[in-house]
Amino acid sequence: MASPLPDTGARSDGMFREAHRRALQGAGLVRAVLGILLYVVIAAAGSDLQPDEIAVQRQVEAGKIFVIVFSLIGLMVHVLARKDIGTLVLPYVTVVTDATLILGNLAYNHLTTGIPGNMTFLFPVIWVVPIALAANAIYLRPGLQIVATAIYLVGIPAISLAAGYVKGDDRVQAVLPLLSSLGQNPNEVRMAMLVASGLVLVLAAYQGQRLLGHAVHQMALRLNLTRYLPQELAPVLSEGSFEELRAGQRMPVALLFVDIRGSTALSGAMDPAALARFITAFRRRVARAAAQHGGIIDKFVGDGAFVVFGVPRPGEDDAARALACALTLADLVERWNAKRGFDPPVRVGIGVHCGEVFCGVVGDDDRLEFTVLGEPVNVASRLESATKTFGESILASSDVIDAAGEDRAHWREVSTEPLRGVGRSIAILAPLAVDAGAPAT
Repeated sequence: MASPLPDTGARSDGMFREAHRRALQGAGLVRAVLGILLYVVIAAAGSDLQPDEIAVQRQVEAGKIFVIVFSLIGLMVHVLARKDIGTLVLPYVTVVTDATLILGNLAYNHLTTGIPGNMTFLFPVIWVVPIALAANAIYLRPGLQIVATAIYLVGIPAISLAAGYVKGDDRVQAVLPLLSSLGQNPNEVRMAMLVASGLVLVLAAYQGQRLLGHAVHQMALRLNLTRYLPQELAPVLSEGSFEELRAGQRMPVALLFVDIRGSTALSGAMDPAALARFITAFRRRVARAAAQHGGIIDKFVGDGAFVVFGVPRPGEDDAARALACALTLADLVERWNAKRGFDPPVRVGIGVHCGEVFCGVVGDDDRLEFTVLGEPVNVASRLESATKTFGESILASSDVIDAAGEDRAHWREVSTEPLRGVGRSIAILAPLAVDAGAPAT
């Protein structure tokens, strides 16, 4: 048995997954471009270093290696996200890799220069941390940002402590190897990193705004669709699939009609308030059975309903789900009788059939309506009406029994005569197991 159609929550999950995939693509591309630009800036800043400025030269070389790897990782993320590979784990892999590169670069600088831990923030690589954190914002995952921040809050102090501290006049001597890193060119590198952080945050804000706009658009679309589509159908329709329905199409579906027998007598015996509660309770049971088996309630008409299986996308189990829905609904009505003690008991007639129909949204913008048309609709309706004639609660055509792959041993043939208004003979069957709730003839 197929599961019911996906709900709005599932659609939202799909929307956010797609947003995350696109965010990964964008973040990867941004990383690649930033890496190239930073390489150019770092190379330019280190071009006029003197031969004796060994400490700064080592930082420049380490910085070049860092931004090259940073850029390559960005390209890898972009390609994998575009192919929808590893979209759930790629952000975490990227965050850990970034932190490893940055903290490893920082530890290397301390080791090769001998600069103590209280001078850590003089190293240009520290300025890459805001860029990395800003880039994480593009992923739209608060938990990821918390993890990244925690890594740096632990890693940087740990490296600083390992490098040791100096006090007093010793600090002046310790900073001498880095004096040239405080000149105009190195400061231009720092400004470039600051600008890069700002640009990445602008991109993150744009990404969030675009996602919000898409969500608002989809919500407005679905609210508009609920004006004239079955309420179960609107949440699962994309704008594209709605346009397909608007154009109309032929498709194989399974159909179920249900109606309360003797409703005229029931309505005459109830006051208006009680009758309203009764019809509402009946419709609630129809909706429960339809939802359980993935059916779409095309419409309620008085004390009857028309349920369609296979919209908007036909499935191989549509017929089986329609028959299962009929059995479930008959059982729900029987339990309703036992619970409420109706006298006389509530009786229903259910007709089930399948076939190719026209399915679409018809009418102008002032009055649109979801419609299913074709001979199979007429046959299903006639089967429901025939339950009165044959004294059965459920009647199904041989077409739907065969399409569902049902064992004929569980069904008995009631008639092979043509139904009223149907030009061909159809074998009509009733389930052997269902006798409760059968409508009176």
